[in-house]
Amino acid sequence: MTADSNEKTKSAVGVTVIRLLLTAAGLALVFESIGAASLTNTLHLGIIMPLVIGLPLAIVGIFWPLFSRLCARFRVARILRTAMIAVYALFILLFAFTTTAILVNAAEPADKKPDTLIVLGAGIRGNHPTATLAYRLEKALECYEIDPELTIIVSGGKGSDEAYTEAEVMKAWLVRCGVPEENIIEEGRSESTEENFLFSREIIAAMPDKGEGESTVAFVTSRFHVFRAERIAKKLGLDTYGIPARQYKPLILNDYMRECAAIVQYFFTGRM
Repeated sequence: MTADSNEKTKSAVGVTVIRLLLTAAGLALVFESIGAASLTNTLHLGIIMPLVIGLPLAIVGIFWPLFSRLCARFRVARILRTAMIAVYALFILLFAFTTTAILVNAAEPADKKPDTLIVLGAGIRGNHPTATLAYRLEKALECYEIDPELTIIVSGGKGSDEAYTEAEVMKAWLVRCGVPEENIIEEGRSESTEENFLFSREIIAAMPDKGEGESTVAFVTSRFHVFRAERIAKKLGLDTYGIPARQYKPLILNDYMRECAAIVQYFFTGRM
């Protein structure tokens, strides 16, 4: 076999490997997105992102010969190829950076004992919390069991298609688990993380012996959300820290992708 034949064989093998990787990765992301949508029965950025990222990869992998011919013949195809590579490279860098920031800042705080705890909402279904919200409530219950004097502010409003506020559902869940009603304060107006903190701060400021500066305030949210939420709170002037709740494993990729986009958006708009 000649040297040219060896090079052609290696090149063909390399192309085949690249095609397989692109196709497999693309289809995996597409099916992940479909599965997440079926599981949650909702569509949001975190659900859609794997589909948007994966579909072009799968198409390029499946139609590689056509893609190669177009790039060889047309300059615009080569420009699109370069742009696609640049966009994917930028996304990988941003995703790696934001995920690292999330993980570094999501450690359980040591030697800190709050007397006021804010539980950030995460969606409800009817009169039941979503799995993500249930995990946050479980963490709040753990904190209460450590300190039965703890005041818990459950923070979350009502969507246009919902019969209850998130705060009402959260309070009912905690009461069923043994937390006295007098330990729980509802904040049922908020529709965003900023409003969670703004409206909860108003409640804290009005609490006897627990006004701002006199109360040690913590908040419970999902692990992936702690980094951004802490910076939002700081931006709003609220002295608090995050206690991470465990994550709903089937949606980890969706949650991290959505959070990546949110961190980038909040950073460039000066909201954190």
